[in-house]
Amino acid sequence: MSSSRTTSTFGRPAGRGRGGWWGVESATVRPITGPGPEGSLTRGSYDARVTDFGVLLSLAGVVFVDALHERLAEEGYPEFTVRSGWVLRTLGDDELSLRDLAERMDLSSPGALKAINPMLDAGYLERAGTSDKRVRAVRVTERGRAALACASAFHAEFEASLAAAVGAADAAATRRGLESLVERGSAHLPRALMP
Repeated sequence: MSSSRTTSTFGRPAGRGRGGWWGVESATVRPITGPGPEGSLTRGSYDARVTDFGVLLSLAGVVFVDALHERLAEEGYPEFTVRSGWVLRTLGDDELSLRDLAERMDLSSPGALKAINPMLDAGYLERAGTSDKRVRAVRVTERGRAALACASAFHAEFEASLAAAVGAADAAATRRGLESLVERGSAHLPRALMP
């Protein structure tokens, strides 16, 4: 392990938490030098000095998710996953049958059951109206609401830390770019994920 490890936005060693960046301690991101011949690539070209956009986007997602999981574990929600957030946001204040939840999330019923079982065990969800395990309707518990509120607060903190690092205008431009990507790809996203 190198003593010159990089640190994350939150001052923690990079590559920690939930397996790090696929088992490596840190990653080197090569910046694009800007528009023009030196910083832009043509279709079909490759420049090892430039981190491909999709790779950079994926790495940013890993950095965010690792930091989110670390924070949630510190706050007492170690079982919380990205899928947990998706389920909790989909349910909201509703009580849904497994079939209705699966439909909203664009999952099969077995896929939805696989998503909710660990959440039932962790206390984020409860069976609605009965303790009969054959009844497959669920709702969010107070613990689930608290975990989602903690995750939501972290999202805001992470975005604020980006603004502090690159400036409010660049952080706002990053958000607009991400929103544009989501909007353009919305036909491929489950309805439950759409704002």
